[in-house]
Amino acid sequence: MQIQLLIPGLLWPTATLLGPASGLALDGLATLLGRGTRELREFEPYDRQFARLFGLEDAHLPLAALRRLGEADAAATEPGSHWLCADPVNLSFAREHLLLHPFADDALGIDEAATLITALNELFTDLGHFEACTPTRWYLRLKQPTEVTLYALDDVIGRPIKHFLPEGKDARLWQRTMNEAQIVLHNHAASQAREAAGKRPVNSLWLWGAGTLTQNPRAPAQAVQATDPLSLGMARAAGVPTRAPERAHALRQSTLVVLDSLLKPAQQLDLESWRDALAALERDWFAPLSEAIKGGHLQALQLTAPSDRGTLHVRLGSAERWKFWRKPYAFDALLKSIAPAAHTAPGAAPPTDSPRSHSPNQR
Repeated sequence: MQIQLLIPGLLWPTATLLGPASGLALDGLATLLGRGTRELREFEPYDRQFARLFGLEDAHLPLAALRRLGEADAAATEPGSHWLCADPVNLSFAREHLLLHPFADDALGIDEAATLITALNELFTDLGHFEACTPTRWYLRLKQPTEVTLYALDDVIGRPIKHFLPEGKDARLWQRTMNEAQIVLHNHAASQAREAAGKRPVNSLWLWGAGTLTQNPRAPAQAVQATDPLSLGMARAAGVPTRAPERAHALRQSTLVVLDSLLKPAQQLDLESWRDALAALERDWFAPLSEAIKGGHLQALQLTAPSDRGTLHVRLGSAERWKFWRKPYAFDALLKSIAPAAHTAPGAAPPTDSPRSHSPNQR
């Protein structure tokens, strides 16, 4: 029996004068890092790594359809339907660049979302139908499939959008659609009211996730624990049971656990929230799992932490519990050993000083 932990946002994305985890008691995490075999690999988008766990290697993953399958009302969706994620965002200028910023889960009201969705449906009747499963997770159900490369929202946050514009056969259609949506949303009374109240207006959509599922995902474990709809949708497509993360239940069978509480704080450079979430993970997961490994109650643990700074992989097997000469490795020391994130577009050649795959010398 083994547990796979997938923890996006664990690696703080920027260099800081003081270690971002400085002062936190992270003995459990330090033990896992010290006892385990560590490897840092080059940057790869999180969604591709996650899909590979389920045996999917397609470059055009149908992330929108999979995320829609993970929503609470997924039973209402029809098999074979085509979707785009159409998430509300705020665009703002920073110097000469137009940067994208998403909205926190509680930043928009359901009434605001509903009235903006109505306006979009009045304009884009030829494309399909917009809907909001939550105030910040919107979708466009397409009338017909599309051939276009669109970048995932997480890859674009806080970056110049000019590097992430639609590509492919239907690129002009979706570029035009995004431009027209910006006009509608910017001029809408709901957005104007937000701006007058000192809030960030919804002035654009970010369209992403196009694709068709050409093969069924394969379950990477007997169960999947997660709360985000993309993880839940992928697991449902693979026919594997799902539930919210719960350590005691995860220890009963082979389980993939997606812990994403660090992701948004890391994306938004919200250090206080990130530290709070990291302390909670230490209490609820790292320390107890470290003890489970020591006591022989857990045979194997894999920890994967994808980020812009590279992807950290840590592997512990039953043999590691006897290697007492391996000392704990402080998490802040690990962060300082990794080069800061290079803000390049996905697929672009990495700069010469980007982190390369390496395995620390552990004997």
